Amino acid sequence: MKRKKFLAVMMAAAMALTLGACSQEKTESTAKDSTAANETQTAKGESGEESADTAAKDTGTEATKISFLTSQGKFKEEYRTMAEAIKKDHGIEVDFQVVPDNEYYSLLKVKLSTSEVPDIFEYNTPTNNVEIGAAEYCEDLSNEEWVSRLVNPEILKDINDGKIYALPKESSSGFLAVYYNADVLEKFGFKDPQPKTYQEFVDMLNTIKEKGDGVIPLYMTNKDTWTTQINMTAGFPVALDQKATETFEKLTKNELKWTDVPEFKDVLDKYNDLFVNEYVNTDFLSASYDTAAEKIATGAAAMYLSTEGFASDISAKYPDCKLGSFIIPYNDVEKMAIGAYVQGLFVPKAGKQVDKVKEFLKIWSDPKYQNLYYESQPGFPAYKDAEGGTVPESVQKLVDNYVTTKNYVYQLNDQMSQCSTVWPDLWTYYNEMISGTKTSDEVLETWQKQYVDFMQQQGAQGF
Repeated sequence: MKRKKFLAVMMAAAMALTLGACSQEKTESTAKDSTAANETQTAKGESGEESADTAAKDTGTEATKISFLTSQGKFKEEYRTMAEAIKKDHGIEVDFQVVPDNEYYSLLKVKLSTSEVPDIFEYNTPTNNVEIGAAEYCEDLSNEEWVSRLVNPEILKDINDGKIYALPKESSSGFLAVYYNADVLEKFGFKDPQPKTYQEFVDMLNTIKEKGDGVIPLYMTNKDTWTTQINMTAGFPVALDQKATETFEKLTKNELKWTDVPEFKDVLDKYNDLFVNEYVNTDFLSASYDTAAEKIATGAAAMYLSTEGFASDISAKYPDCKLGSFIIPYNDVEKMAIGAYVQGLFVPKAGKQVDKVKEFLKIWSDPKYQNLYYESQPGFPAYKDAEGGTVPESVQKLVDNYVTTKNYVYQLNDQMSQCSTVWPDLWTYYNEMISGTKTSDEVLETWQKQYVDFMQQQGAQGF
């Protein structure tokens, strides 16, 4: 493989700054023109559906349109189902503004800084609160009614002030593992594989490569750099194991350099070897997350390293695909890396109808509408009175084996959340490594310099 030929593609891909899922280069909107408030309408239109204004009159709620900004990777079609039911019941219309992932972060930052804001926007919380300036730009939701119904309120509290700035989508998230087509792996002799060492994982990849049939052993989507970083944000803390907390604390106090940690170099080298040994698709630098589900479900590829959201996507789009999962035992440590965050809905202070939006969030959290989401996107609801449905077996197995037993570590991004604004630069260096323009040592050296500069700018003690 002549990997340097992909450098130009990589440099474009590295500009992606989002933390969630893939994108297509387009923007969706489900908004329809609302009827003027003073226009006389009948209770039923030709379609027999009740109009928003009529529903509003029946429920005593003034007709409202809520603008809802999110990225393509986070948006789910179930949002529309929830919105339609809310419109019928409460006369509130939702204008979904769905932006490609590689444009979302920069657009959101501009909107917040200029006060040209949507009513609601979706982002990870609380680990990215600082990144978006939640304390400065967003409403404190700590005393909202739905907080008392939360399954896991502690996960939402801001690391600096302990406040809750977002209504959560789930109670927990970020189960970083390999998700695979079980029928494909069984074809190559692997039934319910659970590698105990890193070499066993590599042996699986090599077997699939050698036996041929054109199946890609491990599918990679490095156009979306948030997927590139998963191997390292999971691998670093797992490889460190018992030393993880101490190591990250020393890094934040400038008592240790990134170049001083051999586990970092080892994880990087092993990641690079996956590309050198051609265990991945040749178009890894141009492939994005939105292509992964089809590749795995159709058997074109065997495995994909991702989060539990990928399992839900497979389940919804390809229900006949039998999906399995296992963790990568970095440094032969059998632990799963998970996230200390959830996806949340934020309310900008500069919004024109903040009180109405807060009332809308209360409605959105109602089990009637939450259950509509989980009917086809089973998962772990944020609210005690919501029904999560039947979680994909591949995800439930991870929860049973690692989360319930507390055999997990928090991913790198969460253990050093103060770096959330500069992580995307590190992800760029990863892509430069697999493109052949940086070594693992050069990745760590370059990052160490940038890390020190960044921490100095933040006024961090020890720098």
